[in-house]
Amino acid sequence: MGILNHLIAPRRAGAMHAALAQAPFGALLLPQFERLGRAAGRLPEGGPTGSAWSRAYVLGAACASLQQPGGAPISDQTCFATALDAFTLTYGARRARAILAATIAAAEAQEPEVEDGLLQGAADLALVAAGAPGASLHFATRIVEELAEAA
Repeated sequence: MGILNHLIAPRRAGAMHAALAQAPFGALLLPQFERLGRAAGRLPEGGPTGSAWSRAYVLGAACASLQQPGGAPISDQTCFATALDAFTLTYGARRARAILAATIAAAEAQEPEVEDGLLQGAADLALVAAGAPGASLHFATRIVEELAEAA
């Protein structure tokens, strides 16, 4: 879990109400899923939505959702649960745990595509928390571009 600690340090959230922790995350991803014509929990794990960058984007956003100025440290279990919730929202409950595990392994291997996705997901979450519209951010934009290139 070293990569998760890196993304949420040095400011870690204390005990937060689950709905508050998910609000910025949902505001980031749900409009992008809609732009892609996909429902929450139903993004394909293959193709652009399941790429290393896309999976890392979701993980980076999940980790960033735990940040709070002046917050107390949270447990690894809480961090993992938040990440699992993010992957469930994206890929569905049946596949979330396996996709998350593969993403963490890729992050710990410091794959460049994964590192880029982690940072972009965290940056976009911060933008949405500051009031930027989620539908205009990088997840959907990149996937739309990749699908257009493949066509």
